[in-house]
This record gives sequence, structure tokens and C-alpha cells, in this order.
Amino acid sequence: MNATAAWKNSTGAGVIVALVDSGVQANAALTGPRLPAVDFTDSGTPETDDDQLLSHGTMMAALISGARGLPGLAPRATLMPLKAVTPSPKVTAQGDAEAIRYAADHGAKVLNLSFGLPGPLDPWQEAVRYALSKDVVVVAAAGNSGAHHDPISYPAAYPGVLAVSATGPDGQLSPSSTWGPGVAISAPGAHMPLYSRGCTNSTTTFAVCMGDGGTSAATAYTSAAAALVRSAHPDWDARRVIAQLRYTARPPHNDTERYGSGILAPDLALTRPDSRDAGIDGY
Repeated sequence: MNATAAWKNSTGAGVIVALVDSGVQANAALTGPRLPAVDFTDSGTPETDDDQLLSHGTMMAALISGARGLPGLAPRATLMPLKAVTPSPKVTAQGDAEAIRYAADHGAKVLNLSFGLPGPLDPWQEAVRYALSKDVVVVAAAGNSGAHHDPISYPAAYPGVLAVSATGPDGQLSPSSTWGPGVAISAPGAHMPLYSRGCTNSTTTFAVCMGDGGTSAATAYTSAAAALVRSAHPDWDARRVIAQLRYTARPPHNDTERYGSGILAPDLALTRPDSRDAGIDGY
């Protein structure tokens, strides 16, 4: 993604990125600024704990704002951890919806939803509409079915949401990534360094290891890129930020159902002319 070039123009400072996920582990040595976690589950564990075996929320937090040994794409963005996914992992529609509304009401400018289900849920739809009405860039994972779906996973399939598919190091769509006409953009997510516990059977500490974050990781990187753009252009609304990310994406291999507008290019989003100069005013 040529992140070092992007950082010459923005590091995400001043932008709150809300992470609706499984929480963030307190001992994960995250390096970016972070707000206190808020718990929207009834799991019974402390709100700061990420009690998923693979520490999904902690991994996404590291990709967004960084951890020891793994730079985040938006290292100065402020993370807002909102715990709404329980260890099963179990997505709770009401808990997620409450977390989304909380983010919109407490200053989040970007909302990361690295989860999904095959069908729509009324609480999700209402909460996403509310966040969009509050000028939040809502980014969500297309899914990890490895197949074509129309529609793709929800909440990514809702109108106004920036739906993300996952690519690998070769720039090709990950075999595990869901794809279809709802995909807006693609981003790296497969066969990449991830920050997690349990990288080997001999340790429960957090460390950088190779893994497949799929569309979850691709969503985290896209949220971070949105934070970079919002930091560089605080007067831009959410639609304009999304338009810029899509307008500057690298070529999509002539397959918009797999890659949307193309592969995320945060360096270009910060250096190329405003998408409005090209006659593009939101997507």
C-alpha cells in the first residue's frame, strides 16, 4: 500500500476510528492512541478484554493504529474499541447496533465493521442509517465465503457502506474472499502479518505472526485509509472521503465484482487531485 509515502501527508491524527468487534486485549502493546473500551455484550468479562481465541478485535486494532512489531496504517488515529462480539464468535444484532449508534454519537468519523452475516438484520440497518446520517464513513467486510454472492454479506451490503473484498500479496482476490456486485473496493487481507496470541502452540502472548485476516483485515486497512484522508481533509464529508478512496484505487483487473473500484491506495488518495475535480461526487 506504500504506507510510508502516505504517512508523509497524514497519519490519521485527530480522527476517531470506532472498532465494533470482540474488544481489545489490555496487554497487547498497541502503540496508537486509544479511548477506553465500552462493552455492549453480556459476556461477563471485563470490557477491555478480547476474549475470542484468535483475538479478532485486537488484530484489527493493530492493523488500524499499530502494535509493537507491526505498524498500523493510521498510527495517530484514535481508536474507539467497542466490544460487541462474544467468544463463540457470536454476532449480537442488538449489541452491534447499540455500539454503532454509540460511535456515531461520540465523535467517531470512521466505523470499522469487520464482521457479517448472509442476511440483513433490522437493528443493523437502522443503526447504519443513523451512522451515515451523522457523517460517519462506514466500512464493512464483504465476507469470507470464497464465493460470489448477490448480495454480499451484511452490513456491507447496505447502501452507503464501503464494502471491502480481500486481496493477497500478488494483488489477486483472496480465495477466501466473498465477491459480488456490492463490492466497492478491495484491500490487502490475505497471507499477511497479523498481531495475535496463539501464533504457536507454545505461547499465549501476543506476537506478530503470519495469518489470513481475510476481509476483516482488508476492512481494517480501508478504515485506516479513510482516517488518513479525513485527517488530511477535515472539511470533507463521508461521501467525499469514500469517493476519493475509490477514485484513487489501483486498477481492478477489469473485474469490478471482485475488486470494486480497485485496490486500496492510501498514498494516491492523499496525493492525487480531489475526486470532485474529475466530476465524481460520492458513490
